[in-house]
Amino acid sequence: MFVPLFSLRIQNTKGETFELTNDTANYIVTDVSGLLRPAADIHTSTGTGDGELFNSARIQKRNIVITLRLMGDIETNRQQLYRIFPAKTACTVFYKNKNRNVRIEGYVEVIDGGIFTEREEIQISIICPKPYFENLNMLQAELSKITKMFEFPFSIEVNEPIPLSEIRNLSLCTLVNGGDIPCGCIITIEISGDVSELNIYNTATQQFFGLDYAFQENDIITINTKSGREKSVSVFRNGETINLLSSMKAGSAWIQLAVGANDFTFTASDTSKVKIQFTAVELYGGV
Repeated sequence: MFVPLFSLRIQNTKGETFELTNDTANYIVTDVSGLLRPAADIHTSTGTGDGELFNSARIQKRNIVITLRLMGDIETNRQQLYRIFPAKTACTVFYKNKNRNVRIEGYVEVIDGGIFTEREEIQISIICPKPYFENLNMLQAELSKITKMFEFPFSIEVNEPIPLSEIRNLSLCTLVNGGDIPCGCIITIEISGDVSELNIYNTATQQFFGLDYAFQENDIITINTKSGREKSVSVFRNGETINLLSSMKAGSAWIQLAVGANDFTFTASDTSKVKIQFTAVELYGGV
């Protein structure tokens, strides 16, 4: 029996999941292209000397093409692909091998193949505008002046009390980006009192993100440093979301996680009233 060395499935906009490697009675995956790193566009211009001058570079979109050999009731199985994956609709590709368990979002470009062949094969072409695979597991870390000490189970001796928390002189947390691409993150900040100034530092990249704003108790700040149009900063107060782009300090950068360990620290007018949560998803150029 054919046993694939990987797992491949696609989910459509209706939430239907199509298992491509666990249904060998109807479909056999014979090839998958577009799983390695996409090519880069290198933009140059001619100068006065030999060669050319480098201007910029960008990674191209990803094109995943899945080739399936139809088994069983061939016509029914081919027509099921049309129904599940209509052209130009969104889908999510899930891929798992020995080392990586990832996903990527894309759009169905075309379903094509040769109908009048002895062993009919169909190709599903998926265009992924954002070229990087995402790890299914999220990275999380908390940054606070208060360190939690309370754990279950517990017992308290009269002469040896157990602290519920302690105040640290230096606030520091570490996120390890195990991907192979620098990535953005979502920073959620809870305010428990009056705070007038806030700065977050990534000591690995030497970047900082600063806000100059009169924060109040129960404010929740959200900073999204992911690439493209997702970048944003706002505060949720009394049921209203307020845009804070105009409150960013000069020199602030949309903090990125470098590949490897990233140490974060922060300063504020009152650090004891600030709790910061980092959430990120590792990115991969290929599987």
